[in-house]
Amino acid sequence: MYSINRTKIISLLKRHKDFLNKPFREREKTIRGIMRESLAVIETKLTTPARNYYNMARAVSNEIHYNKMFTRLKIEENKILTGYIQPVHSVEDLILEFFYNRFPKYAIILFSGKKNKTYMISPKQISDDLKKLKIIKYSIEKDYLIGNSNLKLKKVLSIISPILAKYNSINPLLDKELDSKELFESFYESQFIKSRENLRLFNHNMPKKYQEKKDMEIERIFRTKTLDKFIKRF
Repeated sequence: MYSINRTKIISLLKRHKDFLNKPFREREKTIRGIMRESLAVIETKLTTPARNYYNMARAVSNEIHYNKMFTRLKIEENKILTGYIQPVHSVEDLILEFFYNRFPKYAIILFSGKKNKTYMISPKQISDDLKKLKIIKYSIEKDYLIGNSNLKLKKVLSIISPILAKYNSINPLLDKELDSKELFESFYESQFIKSRENLRLFNHNMPKKYQEKKDMEIERIFRTKTLDKFIKRF
């Protein structure tokens, strides 16, 4: 069973696209309904409202998990990482915070394909420079700033990169000529154990719907061949 508590249900529900599209009064009514409902009833989905609360919260949670696991970041100059995401719910800030916690010395810029907006998170030192530009909406949280813009990723990157150049120096361990795809291929190659080769399990763990996702070339490769070469065998 999907483990969840009442606070988490409400937190996730508030990010669901259907919840956000409701009038304010309906949203408040939904929150009150969750507070009145027994947690056991919600977890077991015994009533229609409980089932809806549970499924909406789980849909948001699954989308957060998917984007954390399958977003591919590209190394840019001036300690910037860029990538593409396609969430339908309002989870961009959580995805940004996840990657920022992993790479705290980098600014991270993600373009949301479904919302056609660019989201960013970076050290708060550059906030004064962004105030002068007035083209990126942002807020300061803890030791970083997080924001968004209607500009495309490349445009935001061209704006942020010169600003960060004043605060950061390129990490000598990160050669900008290194291809992240090559790094992933080297990693998977080093982890492969010949005696554990199992094509059927490999295909089972990579469902077709994920094979068709963007930036999944690495996951589709078994040794030096793509899954297409093996699908007909099963």
